Amino acid sequence: MVFDSKIVTNIKKYTKKNVAIDLSDREYEILLLVAEGLNNKEIAEKLYLSEGTVRNYISNILDKLELRDRTQLAIYYYKMKFDIE
Repeated sequence: MVFDSKIVTNIKKYTKKNVAIDLSDREYEILLLVAEGLNNKEIAEKLYLSEGTVRNYISNILDKLELRDRTQLAIYYYKMKFDIE
């Protein structure tokens, strides 16, 4: 079978969000921004959230993934990303 590149991209996004990790869309979005190296203030500005809300999201993500800090979070993202592709 041949799929359009948009469909393949959506399949990869779906797989990453729903199979590899059990995160909400917002948590996944914040995970991506952490992996890009943005700090809490930058994430808050980009997503129109307070810094406290971003901290809460990051804490929840760390708990769900059983990780210690945002460095491990970024490493986790890139490991997961390259394992799926």
